[in-house]
Amino acid sequence: MKNYFLSVIVSLLLVQNAIAQPSNLNLALPNASQLVWQDAEMGALISYDLPVFQGRPYNQAENRITPISDANIFDPKELNTDQWILAAKSAGSKFAVLTVTHETGFALYQSDVNPYCMKAIKFQDGKGDIVRDFVNSCRKYGILPGLFVGIRWNSFFGVHDYKVAGNDEFAKNRQHFYKKMCEGMVKELCTRYGDLFMIWFDGGADDPNKDGADILPIVQKYQPNCLFYHNAQRADFRWGGSESGTVPYPCWATFPFPFSHSAKQKIVFANDFFLLKHGDEDGKYWMPAMSDAPLRGYDGGHDWFWNSNEDNHIFPLKNLMDMYRNSVGHNSTLIIGLTPDNRGLIPEADTKRLQEWGEAIKKEYGNPITEWKSVKNNYTLNVDEEIKEVVLQEKIAEGERVKSFIIEAFIGHKWVRVDQGSCIGHKYIHVFDKPLACKKIRLKIVESNGDPLIKSFSCY
Repeated sequence: MKNYFLSVIVSLLLVQNAIAQPSNLNLALPNASQLVWQDAEMGALISYDLPVFQGRPYNQAENRITPISDANIFDPKELNTDQWILAAKSAGSKFAVLTVTHETGFALYQSDVNPYCMKAIKFQDGKGDIVRDFVNSCRKYGILPGLFVGIRWNSFFGVHDYKVAGNDEFAKNRQHFYKKMCEGMVKELCTRYGDLFMIWFDGGADDPNKDGADILPIVQKYQPNCLFYHNAQRADFRWGGSESGTVPYPCWATFPFPFSHSAKQKIVFANDFFLLKHGDEDGKYWMPAMSDAPLRGYDGGHDWFWNSNEDNHIFPLKNLMDMYRNSVGHNSTLIIGLTPDNRGLIPEADTKRLQEWGEAIKKEYGNPITEWKSVKNNYTLNVDEEIKEVVLQEKIAEGERVKSFIIEAFIGHKWVRVDQGSCIGHKYIHVFDKPLACKKIRLKIVESNGDPLIKSFSCY
C-alpha cells in the first residue's frame, strides 16, 4: 500500500518537473494533479445523507428547506466503507469522493465547529466518523480520496443559496457565523485525514467578498496538491454541462477563465451550457471537463441517493459502455454516482453491474489489434483483421496541440477517409458504424499548434 502512494507521489513530482519548462507556444498546460485526474479516467461519487433513512423517496427541493426532525434516524447497522470502495474499484474507478455534507447540513464526521454532525447522534455512541472510515478504505485499496462539501444549502441552519434569511443585524451575525463555521469545517477536513486528491464544493462556494466562505486559502495552505472545484476564484476542472455522464464532441480541456461559473454565469450558462460542454479551443486555462451521472439514472430515475425498490433504475451495461465512450472517449473524466443504502452498503444489484462494467471495459480496450509505436510523424498501422474502433491520445502534459486530424484506411488499392475530428486530448474514441476491413490505417494531422505530440494510436 505504501508503495502505491509512493509511486503516485513520484509520478506527480516527475510530471510537475516535466511541465515546469516554459512553452514558447503559449499553450495552457495541466498541473500534476490535473494530469492524474485525466489519467484516472473514472471516479465515483458516493452520496450518503440523512434522507436515505427517511423511508420515502429522496426529495431535493424539500431537503434544501426542511430540516430533518431527528438526526438519529441515521443508523446504518452494516456500515462497510471497504465494500463501497471495492465496488467503485471494480468498475475501474481510480478515485472516490464522499459527500461529507449535503443539503441537510449534517456532517459525516466528528466536527468541533459544526454541532450538527456524527457527535450529535446515538450511532456508534456518537463517536462515528465516516470520513475517517472512507479515507482509510480508499488508502487500503489504492483509491485516491476526495471529499464533497455542500455549503450552498443547509436546511438545519436555514441557509439557502449561501444566504440566511433577513437583512437585520441578527441575520448579519448569523451569516458571519455560518461563513466562519464553513471555513472551520474546511480546515478540519484539510488537516485531519492526510493528503486529499480533491475537494468538491457542491454548487460552488461562492465569492468570499459576497456571501461565500473564504475557503480557497485554507485548501491552498493545507492541501496544496488538492484539486479544487469550484468557486468564484478557481476551478481545476469543470462540470460538463449535464448529469448524463457524457459530453458532446469536441470537448477541449481548456477554458477562457480560471473559474467555471460565478461572475461569468451569463456566458457559461448560455446556449444550454455550450461553453461548459465544449470548452474553449483557445482557452488560457487548463480546466478539463467532468461527466457525471448516477448509476441509478435509467428508466426515469436519477438517483444520487438510495431509494428502496428501484433496482430498475440501474443503467444497463450497454448504456454504461456508451457513457464511457462519450465521456472518457471525448476527453472527459467520468464520475459515476453510487448510493449506499440504509444498511450502509452499496446494494448487491449495483455492485454486480459495476463489476460487469469494469470487466467489459477491460475486454473491449485491454488488447488492441494493432498499436502505433513511436515513429515520428508516421502514424500508419498494418492491420490483419477487421477494426471496430480507433483510440487516439495526445501527450497532454505539453498541452492540446492537435486542432484537426483525419483517419484514412487503405481499402482495395487506395486510401479512403473513414473519420475526421478536431480535439484529441487525453483520449478520443471513435466507433465505426460497421467493422472496417482494410490492410492499413493511418492518422494524418491536418493542423496543430506546434509539433503534434501523439501518445498512442490503436485499433480494437
